[in-house]
Amino acid sequence: MLRRFVGFTIVCLVVLACSHDDTASAHGRKGPRAPGDGVAPRPAVIAPAAEPYKIVSVAAGGTITGTVDFEGTAPVAEIVRPSTDQKVCGNSLVQKTITLSGTRVGGAVVWLTDIRSGKGFPLERRFDLTNDGCTLDPFVQVISTNSTLNVGNDDRTLHTNRFINVGTGEIAAVAPFNDDGEVVPVDRFKEAAEIEVVCEQHPWTHAWIAVLDHPYYAQTAANGTFSIDGIPPGRYRIRAWHPSLGYMDDSVTVGAGLQANVAFRIRRATPAVPTPAAADSAHPASSTPAVPILPTASSTPTILGAPTTTGPPPPLQRD
Repeated sequence: MLRRFVGFTIVCLVVLACSHDDTASAHGRKGPRAPGDGVAPRPAVIAPAAEPYKIVSVAAGGTITGTVDFEGTAPVAEIVRPSTDQKVCGNSLVQKTITLSGTRVGGAVVWLTDIRSGKGFPLERRFDLTNDGCTLDPFVQVISTNSTLNVGNDDRTLHTNRFINVGTGEIAAVAPFNDDGEVVPVDRFKEAAEIEVVCEQHPWTHAWIAVLDHPYYAQTAANGTFSIDGIPPGRYRIRAWHPSLGYMDDSVTVGAGLQANVAFRIRRATPAVPTPAAADSAHPASSTPAVPILPTASSTPTILGAPTTTGPPPPLQRD
């Protein structure tokens, strides 16, 4: 009898320990916000829409192709000198956050900002974000709502990645790691949002995610070109954005079965400092300053029918 009781007690303790294991998957925030849990809301390039996106049959869909160029002095890659984990991170890191081919911008996100019905989503809805060399790769990407983001760790050091909704300031999820090679699935992106990813232990580490609730988006190739197809005929607002440069808005008319072209020229806005990672007391963050990242703006273009370049970001608007 005593032996059975002892065995039952051990099983209960193991179950309780596993239920408090934060390394198994990403988790969101429950209950009231604690001090330091989340940040102040900021103007964002993406906000939730007032009505849900509807999948409909698209006959004779059109295509938008185009380019994204940068106008101005190219940003210089930042050099970060880590104050922690030098054996893994090194004594210096070059933060190259943007790919330029002449004036063409690689990795910029382009999407229709006002489309509310159209084609279905791709079957494959898994994306990747990797901690590699104490930086996050890719620096910017676009994903769809209700998809899974596999966050990996290729470093032999602890990373705790927080996913911050820029528009609300709330922490959408936390992905903890305790060893290299570990992968944590994050599937908590249920609405359109601009997400900033920070690392508690390494405050220079940042990434940006554009979460969209429709499939009409693209990311520019290394030569700055993009293409979005299967678009219902009509007139749309379209936005190009890169977190290291800013954004630009335009409008475009798509004809049935035809191709329209848009040429974006982004002018860089005033630099700003990204959100520092909120560190737990058990894992104090480094004192190394964060890398400057440019401010972003509301998801609603201010002018329809004329290009809008970056400037002081307007207040966040929810469609």
